[in-house]
Amino acid sequence: MAKTTRIFYIPGFGEKANIFEKIAPHIQSTGNIFLDNWELLGDTPRKETDVLQYAKELIAKYNIISSDVIIGHSLGGWIAYHIKQVVNCRIVQIASFTNPALIISPFSNLKVIHLLVKSGLYFNRFIMQHFLKKDYAGKPSRDIFIETFKRVENGNKNNVMNQLRLIYKPVPVEIKTVPDLRIHSKRDPLVRVPKEAFHETSGDHFTLYTNPKEVYLPIVNWLNSEY
Repeated sequence: MAKTTRIFYIPGFGEKANIFEKIAPHIQSTGNIFLDNWELLGDTPRKETDVLQYAKELIAKYNIISSDVIIGHSLGGWIAYHIKQVVNCRIVQIASFTNPALIISPFSNLKVIHLLVKSGLYFNRFIMQHFLKKDYAGKPSRDIFIETFKRVENGNKNNVMNQLRLIYKPVPVEIKTVPDLRIHSKRDPLVRVPKEAFHETSGDHFTLYTNPKEVYLPIVNWLNSEY
C-alpha cells in the first residue's frame, strides 16, 4: 500500500475522534492528526465564526498544505470542503455534504436553533428516543448514535451552538471546490445523498463505524491511485 503525507481526521457534529477508530488503522500515512471540534471551538460563544473562518484557523494552527489529505465525517466533511477551498488539498467526505440543504432537519434558522438549544428542547431524551425508534431501532449504529447524542445533550450549550453555526451560518463567498472522494449510504437518515457521483455503502450515517471495511477500502484504493 502506498504511503501518503499527513492525514487529518475531522469528526462530525457532536462526535469525537473515536468515530474514526475502525477505519484509521487501515489507512497508511506519514502521520495522523485527529481534530476535536469540541476543544478547538471552546465554550465561549463565537457568533461571528462561520465554517470558512474556522477552516482558515485550522489551516494556520496545523500548517495544512496542499499535499495533506483531509478525511471528514458529516460536519467534518463540510469543514474539509472549505479547507480545500483555501489550500487545494485532497479531501474525502464520508456521510457529508457540500450544501447544508441536504441535511434532513426541521430547522435551519440559527435564531430558532439557538432558542431550542438554550431551552433544552432540541437535544433531550425525548428527541433521542424519537430518533432511536424512527431510524436506529435494531441497527448496529444504535450505540454510536446514543453516545453522540448524549454528548450533545450534556455538552456545553455554547459549544454546541458553535458547532451548529459551522453548518448553518452562511459563508459570504462562493465555494467552487469539488471533493475528491464522496462516500455515502442511501439509507442515511441525517444527510441526503449527494447529487454528484459517490461511492455507495450499506449501513447509515455511521457506516464508517458499523461497516468500516466498506469505507476504508475505497479510501485506500483512491490513495493508492493518487500516490
